[in-house]
Amino acid sequence: MQVETWVVADEYDDAALAQLKVALSDLQYTFRHRWSAIIGSQDVRQWEAVGPGGRLIIESETYMGLSVEGSASLVAELQARYEKASGDS
Repeated sequence: MQVETWVVADEYDDAALAQLKVALSDLQYTFRHRWSAIIGSQDVRQWEAVGPGGRLIIESETYMGLSVEGSASLVAELQARYEKASGDS
C-alpha cells in the first residue's frame, strides 16, 4: 500500500476541519479523537477515521498544519470530496 499525506489547511483552521469531517461522513467514515498533547511549543491533536476503504489518520500540529495520512487512493478520494464540497478545484 502506498501511503500519502495531504496537507489540508493551517492547523488552526476550524472551518477546514469541519469541512473535512463532512467529507469523511459523506464517504461513510467514523471520525474519533485519538489523543492530543502539548510538547514544548507544539500543540498536536490526532484523530482516526475508519470506513469502507480503510483507516485514515488526521493530525493537526503547530507549524505543520492539518493533514490526512492513509492509502494514496483513499486520500485522493477524500481530497476530491473535500474540494468538491468546498468549491475548490
